[in-house]
Amino acid sequence: MTQEYNPHAVEQRWQGVWFRTGIYEPDIQRAPRPYYNLMMFPYPSAAGLHIGNLFAFVGADIHGRFMAMNGHDVFEPIGFDAFGIHSENYAIKQGVNPKILTAQNVARFRETQLKLSGNRYAWSHEIDTTDPRYYRWTQWIFVKLFKAGLAERKRATVNWCPSCKTVLANEQVIDGLCERCDTPAEQRELEQWFFKITDYAERLLANLDHLDWSEAVKTAQRNWIGREVGPDGALRYHLRDWLISRQRYWGPPIPIVYCDSCGTVPVPEDQLPVLLPDAEHWKPTGIGSSPLAAIPAFVATACPRCGGPARRETDVSDNFLDSAWYFLRYPSTQFGDRPFDAELTAKWLPVDMYIGGREHAVLHLMYTRFITMALHDMGYLPFDEPFKRFRAHGMITRNGAKISKSRGNVVNPDQYIEAWGADTVRAYLMFMGPYTQGGDFSDRGIAGVRRFLGRVWQLVLRNAGRLNPAAPPEPERRRLHQAIHSVTADIRELGYNTALATLMAYVGGIQRRGELFVEEAEGLLLLLAPFAPHIAEELWERIGKPYSIHQQAWPAADPTLLVRPAETIAVQVNGRVRGTIDLPPGASQAAAVAAARQVEAVERCVNGSAIRRVVYVPGRIVNLIVGG
Repeated sequence: MTQEYNPHAVEQRWQGVWFRTGIYEPDIQRAPRPYYNLMMFPYPSAAGLHIGNLFAFVGADIHGRFMAMNGHDVFEPIGFDAFGIHSENYAIKQGVNPKILTAQNVARFRETQLKLSGNRYAWSHEIDTTDPRYYRWTQWIFVKLFKAGLAERKRATVNWCPSCKTVLANEQVIDGLCERCDTPAEQRELEQWFFKITDYAERLLANLDHLDWSEAVKTAQRNWIGREVGPDGALRYHLRDWLISRQRYWGPPIPIVYCDSCGTVPVPEDQLPVLLPDAEHWKPTGIGSSPLAAIPAFVATACPRCGGPARRETDVSDNFLDSAWYFLRYPSTQFGDRPFDAELTAKWLPVDMYIGGREHAVLHLMYTRFITMALHDMGYLPFDEPFKRFRAHGMITRNGAKISKSRGNVVNPDQYIEAWGADTVRAYLMFMGPYTQGGDFSDRGIAGVRRFLGRVWQLVLRNAGRLNPAAPPEPERRRLHQAIHSVTADIRELGYNTALATLMAYVGGIQRRGELFVEEAEGLLLLLAPFAPHIAEELWERIGKPYSIHQQAWPAADPTLLVRPAETIAVQVNGRVRGTIDLPPGASQAAAVAAARQVEAVERCVNGSAIRRVVYVPGRIVNLIVGG
């Protein structure tokens, strides 16, 4: 490679090396310090990932990289939440069967976007909720809940979206509108399947007090559960049972059959999965039944109990059931005979860090907690909360407005990665504002980050063959270790924008010098590695270090270098220098005056006179004005 920074050549090279060496695939069986770092998996329900997805994923990835460099065996899987109304509506819009379109979208998301982003995914554990090997176990969970008395079919007044042509859970109706398409929801009386989440209302509420989650999310859940004491002293909750059935095509068939002799019968576990059949007419009917009801070969079956004629349930389950347990599957994708392996589940779960959008506070996160509690109570899980920590990321705007097609301000990450490289896009997304709040995307801002990475490239390569192996002078070591301390503290709290600001200031300082010390080059690249993994890997190799920088230990700040040395300042009396004193940085005026009065020459000049005024310039002088 030439001395000029070519991000595409660097990134293509190292992505290939990382994949071939399996650097991001932990030993799932024997990892001594397991750390499960999870981000919410995407819907493949559009032409591609949008910039908000990348913002969310990169922030989570930086946390994973940081934990790996701090000695943890980080497991960072990814997959696709590919069933459901999002994907089906996109298929309707495109006029393509969702089975065909979703497979195409998954391939595009994986090969042309996610693999180019520089995230440390464990690709061998990828999941796709539309894969029968996955939804077999989604159906297994339904059967288990049914047998436990937590799933029931009943006639109820439900929300109906006339545009999406399906029922909606209460949580999917926002201010009377369908949360997916903003169509006013109607009320219909229908037979539907429900999960009895209300049986867990008090536990869902009480456990929140012990969760290390974003406070806004916990507050949203408390408000949605809505515990109150009625006039009669009885407890009441706003929470309603989870409406699980959908009159759509694109989802896992509910594993229930109806027999005139035996009634409602769950499909035996050894007959799962109930496969979703191919369908020529797959669009929603709008008449209260699924398109599956029009496929006689699917509907007609034999009763698992008596062998007599029976009818299959033709509704499919809500895709929120798919995502309510996916984190359990990731470590156990190699097993075909169980949804999750007991030993691996005990080793890797609960999830150590979960990062996602706060818009999922009362949908995905509530349902996930319920499913975890139910499986725990059945004896399948040794814990009853899925995530040790949850942090909500912020939202990206453009020109101060929410990004949307109607506003014409959509940001396609592909074109920016093509123009600037993944490292620049990653670093800019993290620099433009606090990760937990978001920021405003601008082309001018991304150009500035590209210049910063270019300066790092030139600084290191210019000195690569002549790095000074000696210890840097104390002022330079002090600056390095203060940067290490600051960046480390910021990354721990997801303060990525301020961490990058520290790195930029540090590079600006050492760039003006004529030489670069080994300790400085190593420290800079190690601190940069989570944000810009490709360029850090390349420059690490260029200075003769072993592969891989991402397997090195995170630098530790020397605490003795974090205390700034005492400052020597002049002491004046009526404008004339009478001596000097040593003060700690940031010393107050009172401390400076007290120290000055200890100088013998100063005290002689004051000679009992009143001090009328003090002029104090921290780090430079203290001037005592005395006399009449």
